[in-house]
Amino acid sequence: MSVGWALEIVQAAVLVADDIMDESHTRRGKACWHKVDRVHAYNDVFKLEHFAFRVLKRHLKGAELFAISQLFHGIILKTTFGQGLDLECSSVIKELSVKWDASRARTQLSMDTYNRIIKYKTSFYTFNLPFKAALVLANHSTQRTLPPHATAPSSSRRPSNHHTEKVAENQEEDADDEDVELDVRDKPKLFEDTMPPQSRVNSETKSRGRAFMEERVNVLIHEREDAANSSLLFRLGMELGEYFQVQDDFLDVYGDPKKTGKIGTDIDQRKLTWLMATAVQKADEKTLQSLVLPRGSEDRVKTVKTIFKNLNLRKEYLSYEKAMCEKIRSLANDSGKSAILPKKTVLLILDKIYASRVKKEAA
Repeated sequence: MSVGWALEIVQAAVLVADDIMDESHTRRGKACWHKVDRVHAYNDVFKLEHFAFRVLKRHLKGAELFAISQLFHGIILKTTFGQGLDLECSSVIKELSVKWDASRARTQLSMDTYNRIIKYKTSFYTFNLPFKAALVLANHSTQRTLPPHATAPSSSRRPSNHHTEKVAENQEEDADDEDVELDVRDKPKLFEDTMPPQSRVNSETKSRGRAFMEERVNVLIHEREDAANSSLLFRLGMELGEYFQVQDDFLDVYGDPKKTGKIGTDIDQRKLTWLMATAVQKADEKTLQSLVLPRGSEDRVKTVKTIFKNLNLRKEYLSYEKAMCEKIRSLANDSGKSAILPKKTVLLILDKIYASRVKKEAA
């Protein structure tokens, strides 16, 4: 429960900061916090972030606290990088409105750039963080230990929470890497250096040494299973996060403010959204230049929306949505083979995201 509260507090901190940087007007049907008290809103971002770690420290202990805290710190750092890239792209659009360069526009406002933004700005903290936190906690609660008689020499001992912390590492997994099979026939070769010296002296110690090797192999196999689960969970989190952000971009333009709870500002704020990146791909040079009209132009929002309509971007989005849902459902089917990754939970999240677009899109 404490980790859930910490996740919600981090989410609040990110949203308050995002609204400040985007100069948003409303959030969930009410005025954004910086519109109510701008000075305190800046400080409250820091308060919320640090309070999340205070909650973790109060309710978690030892290796569990260390693993979860490291995970939170790493994801928050990635999110700040993504937000920074988002702001840089807004500056690029501003510069292009003053000094036009078609080549620069297509290079720096590309779909590749957009994908990097949403990967770090959104996907890591919205879904990857709670998924990985759950996996860390699950590994900690089902932690496997060696039997009392199987004592490893000091040179080969590892902390009992080794694979828990391994899963909590804040390095990005390569989702395309395949898990390497462990051949149990290599057990003697794998662990010949970890055998206690006494095993060469009497049969009793040899028996204990064999038991130790067997248990170490089992631990390695479980660690590999954890790594495979973590990799699949990483892919699911990133795909759900991408879909969530692309839909948010779509609803900023095509959503009903009364239903979305916020007034769309992406076009006026010169944001590199999915719609903008797609338009850059499809537009000719004359149309492309119209996409970066100076902010504040009376017809800027109207002009850009007309371009989106002429390029049939709503249809493009629906095609994207269909393909993404199929992709996530396929990953969910893979997750159903693991007791740690419940398929029903993944599909429930996917259905909620899809229903949000259907419910909030303007008629």
